[in-house]
Amino acid sequence: MLTKLEVCLIIILDNILSFYYNHFNGDKLMKAKTSILKTLAVASITFMTATISFAHSTHDHSTVPFKWQFSKKLYSKVERNLNGTKPTGVIGLNPFEQKKFNHYGIKVGNKFSGIVRNIDVIFERTSAGIKVVDASIYDTSANKNFMPLVKDSNISKVSMKNTFHPGHAHKRIHVKWSFGNTTNSKIVKHLYKNNETLSIGLTHLEQHLLSEYGIECGNKFELSISGNSFLVEKTSGGLIILNHIENINLAKKDASKNKVEKNI
Repeated sequence: MLTKLEVCLIIILDNILSFYYNHFNGDKLMKAKTSILKTLAVASITFMTATISFAHSTHDHSTVPFKWQFSKKLYSKVERNLNGTKPTGVIGLNPFEQKKFNHYGIKVGNKFSGIVRNIDVIFERTSAGIKVVDASIYDTSANKNFMPLVKDSNISKVSMKNTFHPGHAHKRIHVKWSFGNTTNSKIVKHLYKNNETLSIGLTHLEQHLLSEYGIECGNKFELSISGNSFLVEKTSGGLIILNHIENINLAKKDASKNKVEKNI
């Protein structure tokens, strides 16, 4: 991991190069100077946050074991702050965003990382929002344990019946979604108690979480629970479990094996 000094020097160097590029291409000198001054301001803030102790006796300052995948809305808010004329590195959260972090076990004082412009930024949650505390170059070869959503074009494709409803976008979205522990426990208990009913109700918060990431009613997507993957469809009231992906893939392999044996 790069030190804060190395990250700041990289950013400053990048803007100096941009300065010369803009200058020799006829852009105004003042525009390039402003870009460099903004970067120096961000660098100063980074050093300030590194020298101040944020410890609080009643808060857990541990780091959560996953990277956070920002929704488009929150990512835009973070980027606007860091690119503003007076970047602070402190981003306020609305009540829904606060509940979202609570749902995934990110408490006040916890640290987590998120990718912003290919920089692995370390945030700390505060009582009012989140703040930047560190940064490093993102290692793309590292473990990609993102929450709550992972975009993946290689997610297993399984056969399904077409059960269309007017007004719903019945398309398969190639993402893997994960809920928090409370919702996962609810789903697992429901599956054990109601083998014949594969429809599961979701709270307003759980529904809002899916919508925040662009998953609407009628959309089918992969749901991950403790290493198990299910193909599910979002409905107006919750989810319908369509298939258990591992079992379907296993069945396909068995069917293919039996077909080969019959042809021998």
